[in-house]
Amino acid sequence: MLQSCRAWFGCLLLAAAQASMAGEGEKSVEAWLEQMVHSVRTLSYEGTFVYLHNTQLETMQITHTANDNQEQERIFSLNGAAREVIRTPDSIICILPDAKTVSVMKPEVGDRDFPAVLPMNLNRLSNYYEFRMLGDARIADREAVVIGVIPLDAYRYGYRLFLDADHALPLKTDAINEEGEVVSQIMFTSLRVDPSIPSISSAMEDKSDYSWVHSKPAQNIPITLPSNWQFRALPDGFQLQARTKQALSSGTQEVEHFVFSDGLATFSVYIEKAGVGDGLHEASRMGAINAYGTEVAGHQITAVGEVPAQTVRTAANAAKYSMVTALQ
Repeated sequence: MLQSCRAWFGCLLLAAAQASMAGEGEKSVEAWLEQMVHSVRTLSYEGTFVYLHNTQLETMQITHTANDNQEQERIFSLNGAAREVIRTPDSIICILPDAKTVSVMKPEVGDRDFPAVLPMNLNRLSNYYEFRMLGDARIADREAVVIGVIPLDAYRYGYRLFLDADHALPLKTDAINEEGEVVSQIMFTSLRVDPSIPSISSAMEDKSDYSWVHSKPAQNIPITLPSNWQFRALPDGFQLQARTKQALSSGTQEVEHFVFSDGLATFSVYIEKAGVGDGLHEASRMGAINAYGTEVAGHQITAVGEVPAQTVRTAANAAKYSMVTALQ
């Protein structure tokens, strides 16, 4: 249940806005990026958005507050099974009212905020993407500027971004595959930016009769430490950003997690001892998220991310085992 909760939350975040890189008039690419990062972190806003993925349409409500330098966020599903996620800098809380369950997780490497904001290096990204101004639009009754993020190879998605002209908050994001098809879309239908929006607190009231589950946080491992796993022939530009290790709920084995990024696109590789009849051994897709699994040296290798299918396939097949003794 913890994994399904994190997967649902992760799908939302991975389908959200990836960047803000263009200019309007005299506004530079750097100015747009700085304004978006600042606005997403420091403004209080609330609204309703629709999330289209894998031919499914979900409607969500979001409240984000940044009062007294304390950032909080609440995402609540308005259709389908009732689900709610509350994010603070220290925790991700998933509430399932139908099951009367509250799951508390520590943020992990690779978890993203909503909207997704990454510390981008434009000089580095220009080796893999082209950024273009595509014009103006109107989303959720707000004026927006439209920005194209065009990949220079087939290992990354492109994006069409609609940024609020006043605050640079992402009002709509289309993720576009190598065939030019929209594979996921998020669009606000209403948005209110107001510093008087109160902090999120009432959502956790009256939960004393719920079952509370606390997951054990993953162990962070410095990427400079040697590893028995090497990744050769990865798609150009993707570099190792983080490593973690976490015991499975059974306590019998551990899963090693490697996070790779080009500064915009990100994918994960999970490695664990191979079991009998379990594990992914083929390609899988859910909306913009692709996964691919294989076995190497008696281990299950699973690569997953909001990247094209050939990227996760290449990543999984790039994992090679060596007898080098890791120092952790």
